[in-house]
Amino acid sequence: MPASTMMERSLSDLETVSRPAAGGGDDRNLTRSMGDAACFGAMVGCGETYFAPFALAIGLSETAAGLVASLPLLAGGLIQLVSPIAITWLGSLQRWVVAGAFVQAFSFVPLAIAAWYGSLSLPWLLLIAAVYWGAGLATGPAWNTWMEEVVPAERRIRFFARRSRLQQATTFVALMAAGVLLQWAEASQVALIGFATTFCIAAGFRIASALFLHRTDSTPIGHLPLGDAESGQPDSEDAIDPTESHDELALANWSTDDPVGPDAIRLLVYLVLMQAFIQFSAPYFVPYMLQQLEFSYGIYVMLISIAFLSKVLSMSFWAGIAETAGASRLLWIGGIGLVPLAGLWIVSNNLLWLAGMQVLSGIAWAAYELGFFLMFFETLPPGHRTRLLTYYNLGNTLSMCAGALAGAAVLQWLGVSFQTYYLLFAVSSFGRLLCLGVLGGITLPTHSLKTIRMRILSVRPGAGSVVTPIVASAEEDGI
Repeated sequence: MPASTMMERSLSDLETVSRPAAGGGDDRNLTRSMGDAACFGAMVGCGETYFAPFALAIGLSETAAGLVASLPLLAGGLIQLVSPIAITWLGSLQRWVVAGAFVQAFSFVPLAIAAWYGSLSLPWLLLIAAVYWGAGLATGPAWNTWMEEVVPAERRIRFFARRSRLQQATTFVALMAAGVLLQWAEASQVALIGFATTFCIAAGFRIASALFLHRTDSTPIGHLPLGDAESGQPDSEDAIDPTESHDELALANWSTDDPVGPDAIRLLVYLVLMQAFIQFSAPYFVPYMLQQLEFSYGIYVMLISIAFLSKVLSMSFWAGIAETAGASRLLWIGGIGLVPLAGLWIVSNNLLWLAGMQVLSGIAWAAYELGFFLMFFETLPPGHRTRLLTYYNLGNTLSMCAGALAGAAVLQWLGVSFQTYYLLFAVSSFGRLLCLGVLGGITLPTHSLKTIRMRILSVRPGAGSVVTPIVASAEEDGI
C-alpha cells in the first residue's frame, strides 16, 4: 500500500469516526482520541527518532549517541511503579495522562535551544531524554485503563484499528518530512537549525495531542472492570461500582490473586533476554550509518522508513497467520527471523543490500511483536495483565540499558571501528539465537486472541519501531 493511500485511508477513518451518531458525547470523545493519535504520531515521527542523530550533530561521540537512544527509557520503567500513587494524588487517570503529555511536549524546548546554540553535554542530553521517556512511558498503563473507559466496548475493535492506522500514517509522513528538512539543512550547512526547527514542531504536535486528551470527557462508559478489559464484558463478581474513583480503578489491577503460571514467567524471561541482546547492537546502528558509513540524513531516513513501512504493511498478514496458526508459532517465526538481522549488516555496505535488509527487518519485527504481545496477553491471567505489563516494561527497560551499556563498553574498550561494530552485530545475532532455547516448550491456553493494536512510541533502525500494546483493542475469537 503506497504511503499516499495509507494517509487517504487514515483520513477516511477519521471522517468516519467523526460523523454524528446517536451517542454524540461518545463520538466527540472518539474524534478527540483520533486527533490525539494523529498529533502523537507526528510528534513521534519528527521527535525522539532524531535524538541520536542530534547527539552526533552537536559533537558527542558515537558511544554517547547509542546511550542516548537507550538509557533514558529506564526512567519511564521506574516511574511507572509509582504511577498509582501519582494517580491517587492527582485524583484521576486523565490528569496523570495529560500532565505527562505536557511534560513530554516541553522536554523538546531545551533541545531546540541547545540546537540553536550548538552545544549540549551528554549528561544534560540524557537527562532531557529521560524526562521525555519518563513522562511518556509512565503514563502508558494509565492511558490504557482510561481508554477502556472512554471507548465503548462494542466499538473498540473497529475504532482502535482506525486509530492505529491514522497514527501509523502521521508517523510516517512526519518522519519523511523531518528527514527532508534535515537533508536540506545539512546541504545548506545549517543542520543544527534544522534540528531546532524539528524539535519545535514535535513540541507543537505533542501540545496539540495533550489538548485533545484534556478535552476528552473522562466520565466512565459502562464502568467496565479493568480485569476483563480485553473482552469488554463486565464480570458480575468484579463489576466496578460507579462511585469508585479513578485512582481506585487504577490501583485495582495491582492486587489480584490469580496465579501466574510458569509459562508466563518463562515468556517474560525470554522477552527480557532477547531485548538485552537486541540492544547490544541496536542503539549503535545510528552512529554506524551516520559516522562510519557517512550516510546523509536523507539516506538514513530512507532506510528506517523502509523498515517502518514494511513492518506496518505486513502486520495484517501476520495477524491472519496468528489467527490460523496461533500466537506461539508466530512468535517463533518472528524470533527466528530476528536472529540474523544484526549479522547481515556485516555482509555488505551496499545501499541496495541494506534497503532489502530493512524490508526483511520490518517483516520479521512485525511477526515478533504481534506474536509476543498476543502470547503475553494469552498466558497472563486477566487480573494480572496491567500489573505484569508494568513489571515487564521495567524489566524490558532494564534489559535495554544492560544491553546498551555492554555494547558501549565494547566500543569504548576496543575503539570505534568497522571491526568493533561487526563484533557487536555478530554477538547480537548469536545471543538472539541462544534466547530461542528459553522460548521452547511454552504451552498456550486453548483460547486465542486474534490480534491486538499497538501505539508507536519511536521509530528506530534495526527495530522498525518501539511499540506498546493497546489493551482495550485486543480481539478474541468469537467476538
